[in-house]
Amino acid sequence: MPASSPEQTRPAGPRVVTVASGLWCRRGDPPPMEEMHRHNDVEINLVLRGELHYVFAGRHLVVREGQIAAFWAAQPHGLVHSRPGDVAWVQVPMSHVIGWHLPEPEMSALVRMQPLIIEAGAIGRRLESMVELWLEEIARPETVGIALLEIQAAIRRIIRAADAQGPGPAPRELPSGRTRHVVKMAQFVVERFREEIAVADVARSVHLTPSHAMTVFRSALGVTIGDYIVMCRVAEAQRLLLTTAKTSAEIAGEAGFGSLSSYYAHVTAACGMTPRQYRAQGR
Repeated sequence: MPASSPEQTRPAGPRVVTVASGLWCRRGDPPPMEEMHRHNDVEINLVLRGELHYVFAGRHLVVREGQIAAFWAAQPHGLVHSRPGDVAWVQVPMSHVIGWHLPEPEMSALVRMQPLIIEAGAIGRRLESMVELWLEEIARPETVGIALLEIQAAIRRIIRAADAQGPGPAPRELPSGRTRHVVKMAQFVVERFREEIAVADVARSVHLTPSHAMTVFRSALGVTIGDYIVMCRVAEAQRLLLTTAKTSAEIAGEAGFGSLSSYYAHVTAACGMTPRQYRAQGR
């Protein structure tokens, strides 16, 4: 989608609206992110101007001007670099998405580790115009349902466009040497979090001492390597709870938790409910 002029696309300043149910909409410059985070929402990023560089599920992800990204934000992610511009963000709580009863192939596309990235085109132009309405509508109880119906339609169109488009573009080079080390460490964790791994193993993957690796990782992403390992395991447990009928013991093992007690403790702390309750919510 060709960039429009600043007068056409950029609001006077960032506009943010959220409601008690967790639905969230924002438009403006990319917000600062001081640490890796994860949240149980489906997120849409429409980059009208600028560029976003994420560490997402252990990999470098670039969302360029004129692109849309949609992903399940339970995967650990953080914005490590961006160019000033105009970006529209929408976050929809997973509880709403589950209530839509999407066809299984569409739901599976949303909860995988790989984000959906498409060239915005007609979907982007429509989404840009709708965001301005949603910023008004989700603030009012009598119209929030209308916005949710349109957001559902937008997400389903993005899923279909991504499926038709095939594999997305290859990642670009990272913006700095330090970030390159961080991404390599994060990717090492994502590829091995199901196994028993230690900080020393992660540090060795980038030829750093454990203490230096921990300092670099935390200064860039705001979490420790240990915290990041747990975030990846919890995200995988959530995915398995929503998409399979596996037992707690099976999920604990496949997600990399060393024991059932560790699985229950970490999933409950992250989700605010027990694994059983989280699964029941998704049924």
